[in-house]
Amino acid sequence: MKRSLLIVTAIVCLLGGCATTTLATPTGFAAHDEGKTYDFRASDGEGVVIAVRTEKNRPSGDLLYWSATLDVQLRKTGYEPLDRVDVKSADGHAGKQLRYVLHDGGREMVYWLSVFVTDARVVVVEAGGDAAFFEPKAAQVEAAIGSLNVG
Repeated sequence: MKRSLLIVTAIVCLLGGCATTTLATPTGFAAHDEGKTYDFRASDGEGVVIAVRTEKNRPSGDLLYWSATLDVQLRKTGYEPLDRVDVKSADGHAGKQLRYVLHDGGREMVYWLSVFVTDARVVVVEAGGDAAFFEPKAAQVEAAIGSLNVG
């Protein structure tokens, strides 16, 4: 899981600058002060994590561009795609959620990457953890992602 967060953080850091964005912390999760790394990050006691980063839309791309760019990078590093889901933020912005599985040390890890794009910003919501712990919380994670205000 750490590897996926680092990969996406590195990709998104290429975009430059950031603005604060949060979402509703799911029940059973605790929010963490992440300083400059994330706008928001929360985890539960079983290692399921949800995090938000917001960066400038540079180079200027649309939802298709950014979701494809991130997808290619994740596939190159061993993530197996499971599904692509259309999502919507609380303030009505359309997004794309890319769902993956990663086999790491004999464990199956679930990783969701939700991307929202405006003319000025790219908002990335990462969620994941060990499949045995993530799957029972999938509805909570979906609700938290749906509470996001992209702005």
